Amino acid sequence: MLYALSSMLIIFSLLPFAVGAGYAAQPSNPPSSPEGEREVIAKAGERGFKVAVFPFENLTDNKDALTTVMPVIKGRLEAKGFTVLDEDTLNRFLLKERVRATGYISSDIARKLKEELNVVAILVGSLNSFSPKENPGVGLSARLVNSSDGAILWANHTSATGEDFTKILGLGRIQTIDRLTTKVIDKLLESFSITPPYKNIESTYKIAVMPFQNKSKIRDAGTMATYMFTVELFKNKGFVPVEYGEVRRSVVDLRVRGKGELDLTNTEAISKSLGVDGILVGTVELYKEQEGTLPPEAVISARLIDARKERILWYDSYQLNGDEGIIILDFGKIRSAENVAYKVISRLVREMGKAKWH
Repeated sequence: MLYALSSMLIIFSLLPFAVGAGYAAQPSNPPSSPEGEREVIAKAGERGFKVAVFPFENLTDNKDALTTVMPVIKGRLEAKGFTVLDEDTLNRFLLKERVRATGYISSDIARKLKEELNVVAILVGSLNSFSPKENPGVGLSARLVNSSDGAILWANHTSATGEDFTKILGLGRIQTIDRLTTKVIDKLLESFSITPPYKNIESTYKIAVMPFQNKSKIRDAGTMATYMFTVELFKNKGFVPVEYGEVRRSVVDLRVRGKGELDLTNTEAISKSLGVDGILVGTVELYKEQEGTLPPEAVISARLIDARKERILWYDSYQLNGDEGIIILDFGKIRSAENVAYKVISRLVREMGKAKWH
């Protein structure tokens, strides 16, 4: 019995932290195919390209969080060989163009950055969580947008808490927000590239993600879900999401009101404005952090509208709490509502990919 227990402890000590959590969901594999080799060559050729890094949208209660996060992001991009547009020049441009919201970008502003400042791509994103508590937490969503046409070139989401790194006997736990921030950003930018993944245009559908309705008690949970869906759609080979800045522009121009639903008139107007095949609408029903012994939980519903035929093509709702994936000794436990929500969204996008368009 003692031998069996010892063997079990050894096995679990070798497991990566937070099995099943969002942070470890995207392993990095070395290229073993011609496509993988071309990707490495492309990344090597990206060095020196100029990238503008917009201040991320701060969706946390910590007003000073970006002063910790943004310098790390810029430093990591420079370490990868990219030239980051200096802050003074960027601020002058944003002031001149009267850009107030920097968590997304329209194609018009992107093109002006290329024409005026020779910027190849723009990094936009959101800081979803930043909690310097006993168990610190950090979460970010990010997208790289082509300055030529406003298309998304790269997108990712990463979130973790300090306890996600805990191994057997409590070793490995991260206790400081600064160290956790560095870890999360390194994971976020691990796949960073201005070369988008190959997708067969004949078998992909262009999707506009509308602002999600928020019925939870967490402020901005709907915005977080909107950005997470955009990231997951980008990672799916069957979809090409529109940059949210373009969706936002269309919503404002067409004076679309309300979130979580869309009438036929607006469906047709948005379809023509953005040239999309589908429009995704939905609601965050529940987004709850851990309370005492109660695990974090999320409930999200979504509907995919066939923009051409003006009909609901797919609908689903999914509920998950952080304890449902536990294997043993808390391995598999999800400790933040953000990671629970992202897992819910990943599941919904996978199911959405099975929808029959014809």
